[in-house]
Amino acid sequence: MRKHVLVRNIALLFLCVSVFGMGSCKKEITQVVNQGFSAIYTIKAGDWKVNSNSTYINVELSVKELDQVILDHGGVSVYISLDGGKTYEAVPEVVDNVAYGSYHYLNTVGIDLSPADNTGTVTLPTGDILAKIVLLDAQPLD
Repeated sequence: MRKHVLVRNIALLFLCVSVFGMGSCKKEITQVVNQGFSAIYTIKAGDWKVNSNSTYINVELSVKELDQVILDHGGVSVYISLDGGKTYEAVPEVVDNVAYGSYHYLNTVGIDLSPADNTGTVTLPTGDILAKIVLLDAQPLD
């Protein structure tokens, strides 16, 4: 009988220790920060600006989220869709002998078109072009 009492007391002691041990576990919540942002812009045919000899066409999009922090430490990616958003091509890209490029500065992303072979002229787009702008925020490396 003493043996059963001893086993019971040890079992109860183990149960109490495990309950207190589990009760003191600390739950940690990890916050996930979204560091990628995107927006789609519709570029109309009349939005493009042409230089005097039609060898360079560009449009500038107002992107107020493109701040100095992203300029200094983040990144900007540009994609275009010539089929209403069914597919997107990463810029720079050449389509039908037209070179699509991009540039950016504070609050602005520009898309330019020029002849892929640097000869001839570029015809203004006649339809809408969708531009997907992706901003990537980043922390500087030490």
